Amino acid sequence: MSFRPFVVLVCLAAGSLFAAADTIPYGNAGTIAPQLSITASSTGNITGYFVSQSAGDDDSIRMIDVNTGWVSDYFFPNHATTAGATADFGPVNAGDTIVFELYNYATSQLFASDGAYSADGVNHAYTAAFAGGDLSGTIFPAGTYVGMEDLPNGSSDWDYNDDAFLFTNVGTTPHGDPSPVPEPGSLLLLGTGALGAVGAMRRKLFN
Repeated sequence: MSFRPFVVLVCLAAGSLFAAADTIPYGNAGTIAPQLSITASSTGNITGYFVSQSAGDDDSIRMIDVNTGWVSDYFFPNHATTAGATADFGPVNAGDTIVFELYNYATSQLFASDGAYSADGVNHAYTAAFAGGDLSGTIFPAGTYVGMEDLPNGSSDWDYNDDAFLFTNVGTTPHGDPSPVPEPGSLLLLGTGALGAVGAMRRKLFN
C-alpha cells in the first residue's frame, strides 16, 4: 500500500498555510481587508510604535479596551511624528478585545479596526503579524502591524497605508472566532507534526 499521495497532500496543506500568511504592506489594494478581532495577549500595557504615513489629512490614533471601557489619549499625529516614536496606550487584561480608532481632523470622522466603530460601518484596518525587523527603513520589535485608511468608503483607495503602526502585546483572530491565529512557529510545528504522524502510521502498517 502506498502513502505517497497522502504525504503529498499533507505537504501541500502545510505549504498552503505558509502561503496564506499575511503580507506587509497590504497586498489587495482596492479591496476592503477582512476584519480581524484584536485582543490583548497578556495582562499589562499596550505599546504602540509609529511606522509611517502617506495621508493628506491630519490623523491621530487611540485605543479602546472594549471589556473595561478604557479609552486612551490620541497619539501619533501623523504629520508631526517620526518613524519609531513610541507611546503607552494603557493597561489591558489578557483576552480583552481591543479596537484602534483613527480620527481624521479634516473630516471630523472616526475610522476603526472594527467596522462597528467606523463612521461608514466598514473595517479601516489591515492587521498582520510582524516578526521584528525593518519596516519602511526603521527597525521595530515583533508585534502586530496595523495599517489604516482615513477616508470613508467611496473615497478610500483601500491600500491601508494612510497611517501605519506597530503594537506589542496584541494578537488577532478571525472576526467572531475565539481561537487564536497560529504564529509562524506553530504552523511549522503543525506541518512537521503531521508528517511525523504519517511516518508513524506507515511504520505501524509495514512492521
